[in-house]
Amino acid sequence: MPHINNKPTTFISAGCSYSQVPAGININWPRHVQELPCFKNAVHLGHGASGNATISRKVISKVLEVLELGVKPDDIVVGVMWSGCDRLAHISPNLDQSYYKCTQIGLSTPLDEYKQCLKEGLVEFPVMYDLEHPNTPGYKNNPDFNYNQGHMNPSTLRDPKNPVHYIMNSHWKDEMTLTYFEHFGNYLKAIIETCEHILRTEWFLKSKGIKFFFTEYDNDVFRWFGPSVPGKFGSRKDYPNEELNIEGGGPDGDYYYSKQSEGLMFSDEYLWEIDQAYQFHPEINYLYNQIDKDYWLPIDNLQDWVTNKSKFEHATPGDPHPSTEQHKDFTEKVILPFLLEKYSIDQYNV
Repeated sequence: MPHINNKPTTFISAGCSYSQVPAGININWPRHVQELPCFKNAVHLGHGASGNATISRKVISKVLEVLELGVKPDDIVVGVMWSGCDRLAHISPNLDQSYYKCTQIGLSTPLDEYKQCLKEGLVEFPVMYDLEHPNTPGYKNNPDFNYNQGHMNPSTLRDPKNPVHYIMNSHWKDEMTLTYFEHFGNYLKAIIETCEHILRTEWFLKSKGIKFFFTEYDNDVFRWFGPSVPGKFGSRKDYPNEELNIEGGGPDGDYYYSKQSEGLMFSDEYLWEIDQAYQFHPEINYLYNQIDKDYWLPIDNLQDWVTNKSKFEHATPGDPHPSTEQHKDFTEKVILPFLLEKYSIDQYNV
């Protein structure tokens, strides 16, 4: 075993499905990072389709819980993989009165069914697990390493009986999402709020004296792609009707946004706009420039790295989620060297 210069005991990870740790999917980077011999405990907060608002809130809430359990700040390492800025969130105490549960693959069951699953003990929530003992769910060699909310929507941070955090993705077709992207979701709001979520999390972790690293899951953390449209991009003149028929969004067919939707951006200079917006827009760049990139992995994003740098292939053609081999390669060649250089944490045996 290599010498450990620094020995934090607890690893907390967060992100979207690229960082999710249930059974039955590719073994991703949080699972590989937790194999560092210094880590005795782990909490994985990855949540499928999660946006940056939810990621930030989950991290802050869970770090406070771990500190309340008596873990010292210097014993914690937090890794966050930020998600797309067009994955938005709404908070309401009355979700079960108005809206339906929605998952990453479209409309699903009403909230009363979720509550029944909760009552029957079928819902698990992320807690801190002991990685060293074979009889605990978080044991490093346990193939059924499954302990988070997965694709649940709405979700909860502190009160399992009252899920109030509702995730919205721009290609979904549930009532909440359509209403929000029709009237309120737009690139300026999304990128500003993403900067705010990242800064809040950074400043919180620094204030607590906690080691951390950040990175991006793909190229849309600071770029707005908005609701899906035929051909991905187009011009308003291509859609002369009062309503736009936009494909996708679940098993029930197409959904609609009006030409005046806040969420749609049909510009001939669209690609230039999204590349330039966070750098030069006066409402964005003062925030973006405050983000401390010394705590970010030295890559553009995970998807770019595994596609263009890793020698391994994606597991399923057409599925952008990295394979187990790509995640392991990324961990060994990017995350672990960063931890060694930044915090003098040596890499694990492979």
